[in-house]
Amino acid sequence: MKASEFNIFVPSFFDGVYLAYNTFTGSFMSVGEDEFRRYEEIFRKIDAEDEVEPDALVAQLEREGFLIADDVDERAALQQRYFRGRDRSHATVLTIAPTISCNFGCTYCFQEHPKRKMSQEDVASLKKYVDDRLVPETELYITWFGGEPLMAFDVIMELCDYFSVLCKERRCTYTQSMITNGSLLDEIKVDFLQRQGNFKYLQITLDGPPEVHDRRRLYQNGRPTFSRILANLAQAVGKVPITIRVNIDRTNCDRLESLVLRLKEHGLRDRVNIYLGHVLPYTEVCADAGSVAMTKAEFATTEAEFDLMLLEHGFRPSAALPKPRFGNFCIADHPNGAVISPGGLVFRCWNEVATTADSASGLLEHGQLVVDEVRRENQAEWQRYDPFAHDMCRQCRVQPLCDGGCPWEARKNPKWSTGHCTTLKFNLADRLRMHHLRTSIDRLPSLPPMQPVAPDQCIEMRSAHLELT
Repeated sequence: MKASEFNIFVPSFFDGVYLAYNTFTGSFMSVGEDEFRRYEEIFRKIDAEDEVEPDALVAQLEREGFLIADDVDERAALQQRYFRGRDRSHATVLTIAPTISCNFGCTYCFQEHPKRKMSQEDVASLKKYVDDRLVPETELYITWFGGEPLMAFDVIMELCDYFSVLCKERRCTYTQSMITNGSLLDEIKVDFLQRQGNFKYLQITLDGPPEVHDRRRLYQNGRPTFSRILANLAQAVGKVPITIRVNIDRTNCDRLESLVLRLKEHGLRDRVNIYLGHVLPYTEVCADAGSVAMTKAEFATTEAEFDLMLLEHGFRPSAALPKPRFGNFCIADHPNGAVISPGGLVFRCWNEVATTADSASGLLEHGQLVVDEVRRENQAEWQRYDPFAHDMCRQCRVQPLCDGGCPWEARKNPKWSTGHCTTLKFNLADRLRMHHLRTSIDRLPSLPPMQPVAPDQCIEMRSAHLELT
C-alpha cells in the first residue's frame, strides 16, 4: 500500500486536535494527539517500505482513501471521473439573459450594456429549443442573468410559466436561480418568484456600507443604490432564499465588517448567506479593474478572515467543507449547457453574454441551433477544453476540488502554467479549520480553549517527521 498524494493534515484551532482530509475522496476526520502520532508512525513506515501491522487505524485510513493500493493511479482516476461525470449528465443547464440592458453603471463591470431585450421571436425560439432538448425525468436548471434580468420581467414570467408546465409534463425537476442587482426587486416580483417554489437562490450584490457601495454600484444617472437594495432585500428575505455577494478589491476590502454590522442591525443575521466575489479584469471592458485587483493569495486570505468574522457576529460562514468534483466545473464545460442572449445568440460562458455575434457558439432560429463556420470554431474551442492540460495542475493536491478552476480563465493560460487556481489553493487549511470549528459549535454547549494557528498552516507527512509549511 502507499499514501494517497491528496492527503492534507492540519492542526485545528483546538490544542491537541488535528484534522485529516483527502481531496480526492472528500474524507474528513478530526483526531486527538495520540491517534495522530499513530498515523504519523504508519505513514513513516509506509514511506520507508517497512511492514505495517494491519489494525483498526490502518483499515480506517484505507477505507477513507488516505492509504491506497500500490497500483492505483490517482491522477488517471481523477481525469476519468471528470470526463465520465461530465459526459453522463443528462440535465439541461441554461443561463438566460432576457436583456443585456442594465440600470446600473458599476465601476468594475465586465460587460457593456447595449439596449437589447429578447423579442417575442426570441422567446418562441427559446421555448422550442428547450422543448426539443429536455429529456423526460431529468432536470432543467435555469439561471436568470443579464444585464439586469428584472428589466425584462415580462420575459421571465412568460418563460417561467412555460418551463414549469413543460417540466411537469415530462416529470423533470425544475430549479432556478437569479443574479440581480436587487434594485427592481419589488413586492410584485418577489411574490411571483415565491410562487414558483423552486428558486435555489437570488444573488444580490452589496459592496460594503453605503458610503463604499454607493461609490462602486451606481444607477446609470449617478444616483446611489444601497438604500433601495437593502429595503428590497429586507422585504424579500424569508420568501425566497437570498445570497449576498460582496465584490472586493484593494479599495474596499477593509470595510467588510461595517457591512456585516449593517446587515445585522437590519435583522438579517440568520436569514441570508454572504460570500465574497473577487473583482478581476475578466474582459477588456473592465481592464482598469486590474490596477486595484487583489492577487488570488490576498483574496484567499481575506476570504478566510471574512468567514471567521461572520462566525464571530453570529452569521454562518459561507465556506462549507470542500467537496471533490464529479463532473463539469460550470456551465461552460457542461455538455448540455448554454448561455442564451437576446437575438438568439448562444454562448458557452457568462463572460461572453454581452459580446457580439462573432463570439457566439451558435444562433437560435425557430428553435434550431444554427452554426456557421465562425460559430463552429468558437464551439470547437470550448469542446477542446481539457482541465487536465496544465502541467502545474497535475502536481497540485487541490486538483480534485477544482478541476483546473474557471474554464474561461484556464483557456487563456499557457499549458505550462496553472489553469485558474481557486482560493482553495491558498486557504484550504483555513477552510478545514473553519468547518471543524463551526461543526464543533453546533454540537457542543461549550468549547475547549482555542489556539492561534498561522494562516494556511498545513502539516505534510514526511518519511520521519512533520514539516510545517
